[in-house]
Amino acid sequence: MMNYSNKRGPNGLATIIKLRGSYMSFQSISRPIVLTIISGSTFGFLSYAQAAELITTSSIQSITVFPGSAKVTRVAKLEVPAGESTLEISDLPMRLIQSSLRVDGSADADVTLGSVSLKSKINTELVLKEERLLREKIDTLNLQRTALQDKIKRQQSKLEYIAAMGSGGNNETGSRYLQLPMEQWQEAWKTLEEATANAQELIRDTNTEVTALDAELKKLNNQLRLVASNQRSTRVAGLNLKASADTTLEIEISYLINGASWTPVYDADLDTQSGKLTIKSQAEISQRTGENWNKTKVTLSTLRPSQSTQLATLEPWSIDFAPDFEAFPTARGMAMSEEMAPMMDAEVSMMAAPAAPVKRKVVAEQSLMVTADFSADYIIPQTVSLDSGSEKKRFSLSSEEHNSTIELASTPRIDPRVLLTTHFKYDGETPLLAGNLSLYRDGYYVGNTYLSQQQPGQEIKLSFGEDDKVKLTFQPDPDAKSEDGIFFGKRKVVKRAYQVTMNNQHQQAYPIQLYDNIPVASHEDINVELTGDAPSEKDIDDKKGVMSWKRTLQPKTELRLRYGYSVSYPEDKNVYGLQ
Repeated sequence: MMNYSNKRGPNGLATIIKLRGSYMSFQSISRPIVLTIISGSTFGFLSYAQAAELITTSSIQSITVFPGSAKVTRVAKLEVPAGESTLEISDLPMRLIQSSLRVDGSADADVTLGSVSLKSKINTELVLKEERLLREKIDTLNLQRTALQDKIKRQQSKLEYIAAMGSGGNNETGSRYLQLPMEQWQEAWKTLEEATANAQELIRDTNTEVTALDAELKKLNNQLRLVASNQRSTRVAGLNLKASADTTLEIEISYLINGASWTPVYDADLDTQSGKLTIKSQAEISQRTGENWNKTKVTLSTLRPSQSTQLATLEPWSIDFAPDFEAFPTARGMAMSEEMAPMMDAEVSMMAAPAAPVKRKVVAEQSLMVTADFSADYIIPQTVSLDSGSEKKRFSLSSEEHNSTIELASTPRIDPRVLLTTHFKYDGETPLLAGNLSLYRDGYYVGNTYLSQQQPGQEIKLSFGEDDKVKLTFQPDPDAKSEDGIFFGKRKVVKRAYQVTMNNQHQQAYPIQLYDNIPVASHEDINVELTGDAPSEKDIDDKKGVMSWKRTLQPKTELRLRYGYSVSYPEDKNVYGLQ
């Protein structure tokens, strides 16, 4: 005996009883429904005697775009008779992830939803209709393009005729033109000039129209190819219903689908007078799901849905002494050992390497962002229209202003240019996702870079191109002599000495940081000593031998820096790597 709930919700509507797994198992409306998926060429419906057959279509209500997929929510509304019914919901995409499909709903009467089934359907009529409409649009645009090309040819013929008139040509009209009285030449030249200018302007305008038509034709042809390749088949969902009375049923279908993604992109604009740095965040959305999004509510999420949600299983890891080999292996044995060595190394690497950690990325704070402990969602305020396979679209997310510190930097031995850099402490509440960053200095584009993921409280450093008001010269120190191979006792000594000259033509002082590296000894018998001006920092970013010198460049002044190194080693040895 089946019992159906007659409870009313807080809004006065009757509760829909949901089935999990099989028709005899029920669960409360307060919990999300998880329906069993039965895929195949035919529906595996549960049989009801004399069940009404209902068919409906659904429309996309909202979409949540993840970095590599999307959750699509569709809605459908239909009248359901009392008793048992079977319902088909057509036009679902072929590429949906079956295990993610969920069905929910609401109605005035008590309604039971059974397990859902999926089958494929060849939408011949739909494809032919959409293909026919696209071909009609393409044919119309091609006719317009031909008419524009004819217009250009007419104007080109007019220009050729005008040129022939002006040159006298071998035609009767040109000859008569040259026989004009002197007093009529100026008026004739003016007439030819105006006619030439009009024809040239018409050609330019028409070429612009042709370019716009070509872009539209390219878009339509891409859509036509997509229809032919991806849209011939769709999914049809079927489920069993049982209603206690005639009612209006609102169905909500949601599923994950691959082929959609979004990536953050940034603009950084530096005001060099005030040091204000404005960072604008945008989202670039693309999709090739096979579905067209038309005026749809879109949310961008940093969550990464994955079927691999469990920790990797670790097994015992044993090590032992290598077995003893023959003292004098045969040539064949040696060859086999050499061949097997890379394979053995690879096997050890595969066994020893731990699984790479998966990091959840969170985007920067903005006015329409909803955050959770492990992800963040951006709600795009306007509806989004984006056809499958079309160009990417960008949407503004946020704009943040930061107080930054400007300083100059250079690696003079490698590149004598002086670069304008800025650094600031990122004080947002959520991390900045990694993405492409366009750089602007006082409103002018200077280049782009890649911004790695940044955490709140982290110091961010950006470079905004060359500073042409600071000239830097790098050369061997004229007051010190570089020496190669000088003997002191039983050791050889190699010395290098450099001089950096900096000339500041700015009206104000700027800090500058010069970077270089000196050799690092890999053997205890090799001795390396730094000479000249002491560096401000050593072993920067834990890189041995990398150091920097910090100075302040006063306005309209010149400053020099001297530094170098000496290397000594046994006279009977050769040292590789010295420059």
